[in-house]
Amino acid sequence: MRSYWIVPALALIATACGPSDRCEAPSQPTLLNPKNLTREQRANALGVPPERVPQEAVTESPASLQAYADYTARHNDAVRTGYCVENEAYKARNMKDDMRTLAHAIMATCKEGAEDDTLATVLKYRNCAAGNK
Repeated sequence: MRSYWIVPALALIATACGPSDRCEAPSQPTLLNPKNLTREQRANALGVPPERVPQEAVTESPASLQAYADYTARHNDAVRTGYCVENEAYKARNMKDDMRTLAHAIMATCKEGAEDDTLATVLKYRNCAAGNK
């Protein structure tokens, strides 16, 4: 008698190796818009607890609107820089250069100053390319 359960078991094992087991390019980040901030994001922008921010932005003062614009600009700059570092480290994952040299090149390209974080990102993608997690 043949064992027909082997085929589904092999299919299940094959699907267990999902996208997290391969090196994938980082996804494009979603940028914030000052008009679409959540209540918690508006509270963060103003530096107050969320309870002090009204549920609906009925009438916002010019100072709070400027705070929202500044908050989204800082957030979007940080997200763009993080994406740049991730993307450049992904592209350099198979390079055999010294990791510190790659990190410095990525930092110069992305105008980033956090060397340790950039090194960690380079190491993450280099390990992924070598088949390690």
